[in-house]
Amino acid sequence: MIDRIKDRASLTPTENEIVKYIRVRPEKVVDMSLEELSDTIYVSKSTIIRFCKKLGFHGHKELCLELAKEMSSFVSDDVELDAAKPFSKGDSPMDTARKLAALNQKAMSDTSAGISFDDLQSLAKMICSGKVFTVFAVEESYLPARDLANRLQNLGYHISVNSVPSSSVSKALSMSTNSAALFITYSGKEPSLTQSARILSEKNVPVFLISGPSAGTLKKFADTAIEIGFYEPQPRSFMIGSRTAVFFVLDLLYGMVFNMDADRHQALLKADSEYRRRTQESPETL
Repeated sequence: MIDRIKDRASLTPTENEIVKYIRVRPEKVVDMSLEELSDTIYVSKSTIIRFCKKLGFHGHKELCLELAKEMSSFVSDDVELDAAKPFSKGDSPMDTARKLAALNQKAMSDTSAGISFDDLQSLAKMICSGKVFTVFAVEESYLPARDLANRLQNLGYHISVNSVPSSSVSKALSMSTNSAALFITYSGKEPSLTQSARILSEKNVPVFLISGPSAGTLKKFADTAIEIGFYEPQPRSFMIGSRTAVFFVLDLLYGMVFNMDADRHQALLKADSEYRRRTQESPETL
């Protein structure tokens, strides 16, 4: 579809504004309704529909579906892969392994290329400052969040994970202004997380967000939003690339925190390792 709109000679100035936005923010466009796109770029809905038909689509929805399909596809070893449906009937174990390796590499390279290192550094500094952090993460985001919290706790930081949607609002209401919050969600569509972020924003609790490119409303309540550049369309049936991308960002965050006080952190891990070794050799010392 991008190839179709490269030649702008037949487009009006207003249609060129639509083209410009699609090329800069395709990941936003695929999740926008016709009304949202119209309001965002200040172009009438009828003009957008005419533009879609000029490109050969029946309307706005068909354009978005085609754009999402193209965004989730990439070529590896001369084979086109679809992040939404990476596997094919008849794939051998080796084919599956190659596709998984390519998809995970794509997720990490896209994420690395588009991440805001400054924003991630700000989050790392806040963690190192000793703030009591609550991580809000549900469903598929829970495991990477729990993994991050465990490793930061081993470095002496106060990190807890709230993973139950029904309790996230009450947790947000109970948090003090001296604490901070980190929301981890690729989709950003969970209502309980949005409600919790709104409460914390109104209480002036620092809110950090790590999300995919289409987190929508949740971003409005984040002081710092760190976007994962890898695009995975809805419905997310496999969630392979997005899972890899989330783990990659959290590994990067952990590395930043560790390096900010590397000598102390290294000493802590060494002392912990030595203690475990001694207790394994002499359990009675417990």
